[in-house]
Amino acid sequence: MTRHSAASRRWLGILVCVFVGLCGSARAGEVLHLDSAIPRYAVDPYVDYIPDEGWDFIQFRLVEPNLTFNHSKGSLTFGYVNASYWMRLHLHNTDRLDHRWILECSGLSRAIDRIEAYIPDRYGVYQRHLAGDMVPFHERTIRHHSVLFGVDIPAEETRHIYLKITTNGSLQLPMMLWSSDAYIESEHHDSLLEGMFYGILVIMLFYNGFIYLSVKDHSYLYYVGYLVCVLGFSLSIKGVGYEYLWPEHPLWNNKSNLIFATIGIWFVLLFAQSFLKTSSYSPNLHKVIRILLYTGASCTISLVGLSHYHAAAILAAQCSASIIVVLVAASLALKRGFTAARYYLLAWLSVLVSILLWILNSANVLTSYWAGAYLYQIGTTLQVLLFSFALADRINLMRSEREAALKLQLAHSKRLVSMSEMFERFVPKQFLNKIARSGIENIELGRADVAEVSILFADVRGFTAMSESLKPQELLNFLNAYLERIDKVIHDNDGFIDKFIGDGVMALFENEQSQVGALNAVNAAIKMQKAVEVYNEHRANSGYPPIRIGIGVNTGEVVYGTVGSQDRMDSTVLGDNVNVAARLQDLTKVLQARVVISDHTLDMVGKGHGLIVREVGDVRVRGRREPVHIYEVLNADSEQDRAAKLHTLSNYRLAYDNYRNGRYREAEALWQDCLDLNPFDTVVQYLIEQCRNKKN
Repeated sequence: MTRHSAASRRWLGILVCVFVGLCGSARAGEVLHLDSAIPRYAVDPYVDYIPDEGWDFIQFRLVEPNLTFNHSKGSLTFGYVNASYWMRLHLHNTDRLDHRWILECSGLSRAIDRIEAYIPDRYGVYQRHLAGDMVPFHERTIRHHSVLFGVDIPAEETRHIYLKITTNGSLQLPMMLWSSDAYIESEHHDSLLEGMFYGILVIMLFYNGFIYLSVKDHSYLYYVGYLVCVLGFSLSIKGVGYEYLWPEHPLWNNKSNLIFATIGIWFVLLFAQSFLKTSSYSPNLHKVIRILLYTGASCTISLVGLSHYHAAAILAAQCSASIIVVLVAASLALKRGFTAARYYLLAWLSVLVSILLWILNSANVLTSYWAGAYLYQIGTTLQVLLFSFALADRINLMRSEREAALKLQLAHSKRLVSMSEMFERFVPKQFLNKIARSGIENIELGRADVAEVSILFADVRGFTAMSESLKPQELLNFLNAYLERIDKVIHDNDGFIDKFIGDGVMALFENEQSQVGALNAVNAAIKMQKAVEVYNEHRANSGYPPIRIGIGVNTGEVVYGTVGSQDRMDSTVLGDNVNVAARLQDLTKVLQARVVISDHTLDMVGKGHGLIVREVGDVRVRGRREPVHIYEVLNADSEQDRAAKLHTLSNYRLAYDNYRNGRYREAEALWQDCLDLNPFDTVVQYLIEQCRNKKN
């Protein structure tokens, strides 16, 4: 009886919640009117919030009309808290078309313990989405290190978004609403900047580790330990570690930034002792550093049992005391003639400002999202570089001759790396691994290597007519925009572009397991078509007509090699299978199909990968005696076209069975039935024509 009553109350609550959502009773707060022509909106000024009193979503919606909300004044910053808040946002689509937006919670919002987002789907029914560093990563709707939620808003309708924020620590919630295209473009640039930051840390880590192995100076060892902690802290605070390294360990994720920071301070103190020679230059400070080392070890152990709020407070005190001590020690060492301390002191002075601003920002004294998002990276990068200068200066003072030789060696290595990177812009790295195993300076003419790969050819339909109607600069802009999109798809599927052939590309997919290479090639072809659909939306918004591409995929042995002369060489792949792939791409023009693959590719892929194909049959390709058995990949079609083809698929396959066995009249009749249901099925039109030719 009790269980049934509870279930009844639950269903009643859900119905009430849906009714309230559909009726839009919560009208308080300013509505953000969305225009699809504007790529992004800062939504913070439109957010209302109220402290949580233990409500679940159904209860909150029931009491919402009686609540008095606080209104954001431009920034959602609360300082260090141990609390929950409900937030709401009203969005109105002013367009006559449905649109999908991306709601991003950026900056320090990645460190929030738990975010529950209640967002209505396209039918107005609220769906629950989770994020936060205490939520297992696989429970996120959009599995990304940033906190992202998809928001679908039907044409000329208003949607109410609700967030329940629960955290024990710094609460900042900068929110941005992006159009899908704009977010992809912005995310690309943000990823590049973050990649540069991590790249600098990794390069400096290995660089200083190498020097430690060469000179056996413990200062380098402590500095490498510090860099490891900085890298770990950065991966944790930015959510990258949660996405890629420990996605199923939310408890560790919640504490990892504090643990890395505490151990990092410990290495800072050890580094100061060794580098500044505190036992010689400042014995009293040397004793203070030893005390801080002991307290730092105690802090690390205590982090396990303390809440994030209290642990952060202890860490801030430990960090402040340590920075003051090492700054005084560096000043004393410099005053007493240790010139290498100048870079060390400058490193801490440069980073001290950014650390102070970042702490003030976390405590809500300074309300700037930019400070929370970027000051840490800037300050850390400057510190890492200046610390490296300090270490190099110290080696100069101690071993000037050895350092001079090392600089020459490193300069030569950098020139080689630069030359290699420049060469890779013209010849893919995967190709160089085949033809230049001993270095690009040792490439030999006629070097050949045989491998089984999957070859993909893609071409833009009607490019000649398009090029005639565009100015040269417009044509170049179009090609670069198009090629950049498909190049990313190909690389994401472990392939690489071997050649750009005007508007066409030739891509190769190789793997130790040929099945994986073939599957990657087919998946790339499907995703390339999807990328073109997204690109066409962008072109439509810019007033340009849509484009179409055709893709052919074949699998088989090819020869990697170099051709030309000693003065002018080029890399290439040769073989009958390359020609077949090119001809399959040509056949997509005849069939008006998006993606066509050979039977060998399909055999390699095998079953169980969600691939939906239609057998087209044997076709003769130019330059080859034997016919090629080909298939059309329906996964690459638009949703509407794919649904229409799936609707007639059983009749299609029955017709093809008749066609295979020479019953052309029966096959034609069945295909004509398919064409009556789907008049735009160009492959069926082609096969009907083949039936008529066979009968004649």
